[in-house]
This record gives sequence, C-alpha cells and structure tokens, in this order.
Amino acid sequence: MFFEKVGDLFIGRFAELFSEHICHGFSTRKGGVSKPPYNTLNLGFNTDDQYYNVTENRKRFFKTVGISEKNVAIPEQVHGNRVRIITESGTYPESDGLITNVPDVILTIQTADCVPVFLYEPAKRVTGLVHAGWRGTYKNIIRETINTMIRNFRVKAENIHIFFGPSIGPCCYQVGDTVIHHFSLKYIHNNHLNLWLCLYDQLTEAGCLAENIYMSRLCTVCYPEWFFSHRRNNGKTGRMLAFIKIKKNT
Repeated sequence: MFFEKVGDLFIGRFAELFSEHICHGFSTRKGGVSKPPYNTLNLGFNTDDQYYNVTENRKRFFKTVGISEKNVAIPEQVHGNRVRIITESGTYPESDGLITNVPDVILTIQTADCVPVFLYEPAKRVTGLVHAGWRGTYKNIIRETINTMIRNFRVKAENIHIFFGPSIGPCCYQVGDTVIHHFSLKYIHNNHLNLWLCLYDQLTEAGCLAENIYMSRLCTVCYPEWFFSHRRNNGKTGRMLAFIKIKKNT
C-alpha cells in the first residue's frame, strides 16, 4: 500500500488494485477539520465528534477521491458475519460485509483498528468490502464473503484478489482470555492476537490463492500521526473510511 497526496488529504492505494475498471481508497486522519481527539479527518458519524465536522470531512474526502456521496452504500457494522449483496446506495442494517457487481455503487466500511478487507474478482467484475475485527474473524465473515461471491456471481475463489488495509497488528493487539479462547494458539503469541494471519488462513482454506492476497502490514496503533486507533485512544477517536467501486462504462 502507498499513500497518494491529493490536496491536503492522503489516500491509501494498492498498486495491484489499480485498474481501468476499479476505483478504491482508504482514508487517513490528515486533512480534516475535527478537533482532538478526532483530529482531523474523522469520517465517522458514530463518534462523539460534532456533526458539522464529520459532514465537512466527508464532503472533502468524497470530493477529493472523485465519488458522489449519494452513491454510497453504508453498512451499520455490528462485528458480525452478515454479508449483503448490494444493488443500490443506502444504509444497510446489521452488516459487516458488502458485495456488488453494479457500476458506480460505492461500497464503504469504517474502521479504527479492525481489518478493512478489499476484494475484487476481475473476470466477473465483482467487488467486496469486509469489516473484520476479532468477533467477525472468529465468526468467519471472510469465508462467508467468499462463499457468497461464489454462490451469487459464479466466481472462482482462486480468481479473487484480496487486500488488507491498515489495522491493528500482532505487535499491539494484546487480548485477554475472553478473546483467546476463541482462537487457535497458532494465532496467539504472548497474549497478542494475529488477526492478519488468521484471516490469511481463512482465505486460503476457502480456496483463495496465496499470491492473490496482499497485506499492507501497517498497524494503526503504531502510527498515530496517520491512523485513528480505538485501542490506542481508549475508544475516544475518529474513523477511517475504505471504499471501492466499479467504474461505469469501462
């Protein structure tokens, strides 16, 4: 992953996901108007930040990346494993995974430590976005997403390309017994959970190819100047936004 400076904003991109058919990106915390502890580009309405600030931040972000907010699909994330097929913009209750093959419908998720997972199947032009924290990972939302893509769009798992955006890394994700007992000890080291490895294994078990899985390996806790982190700031923080869309008439 690299970060493209556009005006005052920095947009995270995957070189391998650049395509004439796809537009994608991941926000950082730079370039907005919010005050501490939400400084500055907080894009989450589900925070205690002022509504005006988030509205202005979203306006700046969407204008910078060249997409229309009226075309955005927004899941009401609940750390579950529900995956929805999206055909139009709007708000989708109790959802943590979105999939579409409809051009100009913009899939989005918000994160502040959880793993944002981008998916793209180029042959059928199907895209997906997944919000994967420890609960969603334990409930195997990533496998549910892969299976939903296969069932509904007749894609092959080996043709799906997967990208992990910035999220809390195994370096910083210390967890207690309540979380540890849900996971194999393969993913626990000194009481630290490795969500990246767990999701990687779930993908390969679902039939995805290792060479099609790309990880940013950027820990949101380690880089406070770039990323919001729920863990680092004890819940008082903003939200980043991941988005992906299929371009129209390409």
